[in-house]
Amino acid sequence: MDIPGNNRFKGFAVVGENEAQLDPYPYIYVNADGSARELHRDERQYLETRFHPADGARPYIKENYAQKDGWSEIKGFLKRSKLPREVSIDAAPAENPSRPLTKEQQIQFLRDQGFEVVENSNGSITARRPRASDTSN
Repeated sequence: MDIPGNNRFKGFAVVGENEAQLDPYPYIYVNADGSARELHRDERQYLETRFHPADGARPYIKENYAQKDGWSEIKGFLKRSKLPREVSIDAAPAENPSRPLTKEQQIQFLRDQGFEVVENSNGSITARRPRASDTSN
């Protein structure tokens, strides 16, 4: 798959074509509670999609089991070989657990994270985190 608007750089996927055929699949997902599970087919497709290295939509891959994401949570994609042996792997979920959020869900998520959200007249949204000086009296 080519990256739209960029004919020179084809991007890279976390999981290449040959690796995608392996059984078991080379990546698992670590849940927020530290348990692990197999990936839904849509999550596999996401890891097999080529992204430019600077694309913010590219998958977040944990370097090790204990690594936390930007929200200080342990959840995330992990190479199966890096999962501690004592952690069992549950089956893949029947429904995609990473469904895209609706606009309303995105706005609520941002507000829950402390952002101020403005809905623009063109349908887009603008989010900004208030500075400490904005909240002091």
